[in-house]
Amino acid sequence: MNHKNSHNDMAEKRYIIKIFGIVQGVGYRPYIYNQANIFNIKGWVSNQGSAVILDIEGRKEDISDFLIKIIKNPPNLSTIEKVKLLHKEYKGYLDFQIMPSSSDEKELKFIGIDVATCPECLEEISNIDNHRYHYPFTNCTACGPRYSILRKLPYDRNNTTMDTFQMCLNCREEYNDTTSRRFHAQPNCCPNCGPSLLLLTNKGSKVICTDPIQKSIELLQQGKILAIKGVGGYHLACNAEKQEAVTTLRKRKNRPHKPFALMVKDIYIAKQLCRINATEEKILLSNKRPIVILEKKEDTILPDEIAPGMKKLGIMLPYTPLHYIMFRERITAIVMTSGNVSSEPIQYENNKAFENLGTIADYFLIHDRDIHIPLEDSVVRVINDQEVLVRRARGYTPFNFPINIAQEVLALGAEEKSAFCAAQNQYGYMSQYLGDLKNLDTYEIYEKAIENIVKLLGLKPRIIAYDFNESYLSSQYAESLVGKKIAVQHHHAHMVSCMVEHKIVTPVIGVVFDGTGLGTDGKIWGGEFFVGSRKSFIRVGHFKYATIQGGNKAIKEPWRIALSYLHQNNLRFDKIFKEVDEKSINTITQALNQKLNCFESSSVGRIFDCVAALLNLRQKITYDAQAAIELENILDSTVKEYYSYHIEDEDGVYRIDYKSSIIGVLKDIENQLSSSSISTKFHNTIGNVTLEVISRIKEIYNINQVVLSGGVFENTYLLSHVVQGLKKTDCHVYYHQQIPTNDSGISVGQLGVAAAIEGKG
Repeated sequence: MNHKNSHNDMAEKRYIIKIFGIVQGVGYRPYIYNQANIFNIKGWVSNQGSAVILDIEGRKEDISDFLIKIIKNPPNLSTIEKVKLLHKEYKGYLDFQIMPSSSDEKELKFIGIDVATCPECLEEISNIDNHRYHYPFTNCTACGPRYSILRKLPYDRNNTTMDTFQMCLNCREEYNDTTSRRFHAQPNCCPNCGPSLLLLTNKGSKVICTDPIQKSIELLQQGKILAIKGVGGYHLACNAEKQEAVTTLRKRKNRPHKPFALMVKDIYIAKQLCRINATEEKILLSNKRPIVILEKKEDTILPDEIAPGMKKLGIMLPYTPLHYIMFRERITAIVMTSGNVSSEPIQYENNKAFENLGTIADYFLIHDRDIHIPLEDSVVRVINDQEVLVRRARGYTPFNFPINIAQEVLALGAEEKSAFCAAQNQYGYMSQYLGDLKNLDTYEIYEKAIENIVKLLGLKPRIIAYDFNESYLSSQYAESLVGKKIAVQHHHAHMVSCMVEHKIVTPVIGVVFDGTGLGTDGKIWGGEFFVGSRKSFIRVGHFKYATIQGGNKAIKEPWRIALSYLHQNNLRFDKIFKEVDEKSINTITQALNQKLNCFESSSVGRIFDCVAALLNLRQKITYDAQAAIELENILDSTVKEYYSYHIEDEDGVYRIDYKSSIIGVLKDIENQLSSSSISTKFHNTIGNVTLEVISRIKEIYNINQVVLSGGVFENTYLLSHVVQGLKKTDCHVYYHQQIPTNDSGISVGQLGVAAAIEGKG
């Protein structure tokens, strides 16, 4: 580094500046370099760990203007979280340079997300005169892979899976050109030096063709199923306009009912298929490109098989050059579902993809850029004009948030919809959605993901937070780790996850509705009203326990749940379950009489299952929460009636007795009221009883902050009913937006509880 030996101009100052946030892989150092030259700043900039460090000299006024520019107006993809500034002795630098990266194990770590193709790169791949024309791996500092290819920090090419591709002369010139948008773009490549595509049959033989993408388009048009390797893993794809192809994909994937996601050519096609408001359009077009759950138009020409019987579609827009190129001809909508067999993790390694997807896909469109961190597509919906995350993954992870704890923590999450959370230097890092840990392959990916984040952050956790249910595999994993162990009750973690998201540190009324979670009394909870803080809680209300027969089998067969509720409340159940034989009903009835293989549950999720089964919407489910989702799907929002219910006060704990509600449902069925009206009356009942219990708790405890959490609050109608009802009072209501309300948000709550117990939360 060139510098003077003397300081002739006493007006010049020197500062060491450290900038934390999403500042790597976003063109921040090149931006700083160019701004330094504009403001006559000397010195250097470098990546250090996941931060950017500057050693700068110049006139005080120039330094002030320079810092305002780079901190207040950074590149679009960057996020500035924290800045440290230290005055140093003047050194006399002669120029400004970008210096080699270094690591720093002690400082804050922020990791960049994978970003959709930018307009400039899209223009290049569309220009036949450009040497990147139709090149599917085109990227720059404003777009392309980040987290999915990252092996370790700092974010430099040799620390990513792009290290196997040596840049050609042209790419190297771009990389070193301070005026280029590819200046220090780590994954920079072109057709001469970068990754390439290969089209194979499901037997592994190469398909002879001059253009693998063009041939893939032709195969989709013929109704074939393709396994396509993307940013975070494989998709299984077929032409959405061909019903036979969609039906075949369902059969091969063993996914008879769960809706498929669609990728459509552009926003105009999306608007032909769905009703889209301004917020939804903004999210669809964002550089994160999630799947957005949208209201389907009645006159859509696509097969109902894509989302059987559902009023909504999951839509996303192209987010890689490959996707854009695939839509260049007649295809306007492609089914893009996770590359896996139902209930298994997404495939992301070429060899394993062939092993696991070879019986589903006819052809494989693969590439040779390794995926280090598998990522599903993120899923969002818009509620009350706000983005609400259902699944946080590609484009949204890792998620950083402030948490007041000095010690390093690892929170292991739940067993289903798993995600974990780490804490370091008073920041939390939430992982991507990982899936159901009961699947061995998913569990192995979970272990690898934890090992990876520990390596990236240099984490040495002294505290391990985990679910109170010791039978969970995530809780058993805690036993293998060294550190102080903190077991957190499942629904307390739900409540605190919402408190952490909204930075609430004072007591709240917590309403937590979900399907299952072990309570402190050894029973299954899921219809809970708490008064509490991040550190502790009191259970002040819950839905009355039901004795349910069948264990996990009951969850898969909701008629068993309905029969259990009817039996407990001495209600008749002859000729109700049209698809269930009398012998099975008698067998379960006998088991209930003898309390064989039964569990007690206060779960609201199970009550939804009960009503869905009574309406014969779904006696057996093929995916999680299917019965409840289909019950919501038939709602008629014009119906305002509700069923009666009783709230019993037993020693200061409110117990909700729903027997009269179930009697009302049975009477309406007997009177042949429409299923949509019955569903809506039931939803209104749950909403009304929730508001009444909250009102009673508020009067006793004088608390007006209410947090709503748990998977049942993925039900948009119920959530809106409760939120709008509370807004008519003096309550302040909070619900999940950036942290999912389902079990994938549990780890954030576990972290919040651990921080509070350690005296920092």
